[in-house]
Amino acid sequence: MLLSITYSCIFTNKDIGLQAAPKMPYNDWRQLMAQLTQNEIIKRCQAGESLSGENLANFDLTNQPLAGIDLSEANLSGADLQNADLTDANLNDANLTGANLSGATLQRTYLVGSDLTDASFEDANLRGAFLSGSLLCGTNFRHADLRRATVGCPRCEMPGPFGALTSFENANLGEAIFGEIKLKGIILLGANFKDAYLYEVDLSEAVYREADLEGAITKKGKN
Repeated sequence: MLLSITYSCIFTNKDIGLQAAPKMPYNDWRQLMAQLTQNEIIKRCQAGESLSGENLANFDLTNQPLAGIDLSEANLSGADLQNADLTDANLNDANLTGANLSGATLQRTYLVGSDLTDASFEDANLRGAFLSGSLLCGTNFRHADLRRATVGCPRCEMPGPFGALTSFENANLGEAIFGEIKLKGIILLGANFKDAYLYEVDLSEAVYREADLEGAITKKGKN
């Protein structure tokens, strides 16, 4: 009778002169995956693909050419869009809570129904933009260019006890169109309202000076 004997040999990396790859810390791995995802998103943006409904929270999209892109219903909370070009983009119903759009170009951009809570549009170009139905709460429009923008009837909410008020301080709202709305707790100091349509606007709880409304069209006529 012949006996078949099988020998099992187990070699370690050390035995054969190989070194195991160092383990990547979990946080570093997450950052790497996030970077890969972000790079892929940027490529899709540059290719003009729709990003409607995508989760782009906390993404860094500074200086990106995003003209005409569809970001409707996208989650852009906490995203950095400083100096991005969003000309003719669709941001309807997007979540822009805490997003930074300082210096961004949003000419003719649609922001209808979007959540702009604590978002910053300081020094941004919003000429001809559409903001009707958007949520304004602690939103920063200081020094923004909103000439000929259709502000329409945004929802104006007061922030918490330590939150900042929505501010249009020193913004250019020349020829902007407002609908029937109460600008509760909105700061308008130093804003330019020349030829702006404010006929149906309730300013009783807004922060402004009469001089700020010079040239505006109100129920009293043209100031």
